[in-house]
Amino acid sequence: VRAGGISFTDDDTNNAEEGPSYFGFVREVDGPGIADAKVTADIKEGGALVTRTDIMGVYKIPGFGKDIKPTDVAISCAKDGYTQASVDRRPQTDPNAPIEIECYLKKN
Repeated sequence: VRAGGISFTDDDTNNAEEGPSYFGFVREVDGPGIADAKVTADIKEGGALVTRTDIMGVYKIPGFGKDIKPTDVAISCAKDGYTQASVDRRPQTDPNAPIEIECYLKKN
């Protein structure tokens, strides 16, 4: 699978102890991807993982443990000079496939 310049290779597949990984873009509303935006995955039962987007606004977060349901993971994004406008989660058709979540920011 290849989405937005990220290719999912054998190194990206989940092992038996992991849930699905998360990926997507951080973009301006009706605009391009945003480089170096902060993407946070908050886990309902506590804890969070923070990553940054690449030059095209793409991020990838590895899978969490199988005991963490994908619906218990909330993705948010931020960057100085922007406000989060929306987060769109694509429907998951395969429980083992990576989950695509797009995050949109609006300039202040």
